[in-house]
Amino acid sequence: MRLKLAVVIALIAFACGSVAPGGGGAGSPLTLSQLKLKVIDAVGAPVFCDPDFYPIARAGGEEASADTYYPQIRSDPELYAAIVAHEHLPAGDLNESQKLTLYRAFKHLRALVLTKNGDAYMFEIRVKGQAATAVDLVDGSVRVDGVVTVTSRKPSAMPPCPICLASATLIATPSGEVRVTDVRPGILVWSIGAGGERVAEPVVEVGSMVVPTGHLMVHVRLADGRQLLVSPGHRAGDGRPLGSLSVGDSLDGSTITMWELVPYSGSSTYDLLPAGPTGRYWANGILLSSTLS
Repeated sequence: MRLKLAVVIALIAFACGSVAPGGGGAGSPLTLSQLKLKVIDAVGAPVFCDPDFYPIARAGGEEASADTYYPQIRSDPELYAAIVAHEHLPAGDLNESQKLTLYRAFKHLRALVLTKNGDAYMFEIRVKGQAATAVDLVDGSVRVDGVVTVTSRKPSAMPPCPICLASATLIATPSGEVRVTDVRPGILVWSIGAGGERVAEPVVEVGSMVVPTGHLMVHVRLADGRQLLVSPGHRAGDGRPLGSLSVGDSLDGSTITMWELVPYSGSSTYDLLPAGPTGRYWANGILLSSTLS
């Protein structure tokens, strides 16, 4: 009888993934979202440039963003199930408070990047340190069954939140469009003169900034087809941060038909400063203000 009971318990444990076939100690593979939650539980929530508050708080705050992203999160069954289970949310429709909890967890998952390496995923994440304003940089790995291994944890400065352009952005010049990564001091670009006229000005400064892991960019599309991928803090030609805009707002003579936050796959963002009184230029056909002035 005892032997039969032991066999039943072993079978239940195997079915639940608490032991691996062959007695290796590894459990059943988890989904990517579940693995990210395991990392966050083990080392802390990521510290990142939160687009709901940087560079300025968006209209409606996190609550408005939670409503906006709720259908998108629900449309991903694996992601939604992982967050609902982790945050102990109900299986049905969520109320406003529950949507906010869902959205905050979603932002944390989006800010954490896992890189596949054999049977595990590597991570590098900045989290809050012991002091109120301290930040730690944590490196480690998470096994496919959710076992987290920390290889190093050390104090780190939080990188400045980038306010520049994606690497594939095209800059308008008298000789045609030039990729922003190829812009050099002295090259002529189209700018705006003091009287609002279009003038060719030499570039006096170029800059780039390494982005932190999980950096989010604003993807804007206009009614006339123009679109741009840019950090939330970068300002339009009229001075408004792109991160403060919404669908329906006007931008450079057109109307925004899509505004979304997407993870940036590049390693750096870029900017330039034309000579002249305004420091403005066209990126993917959209008038912007330089962040270097």
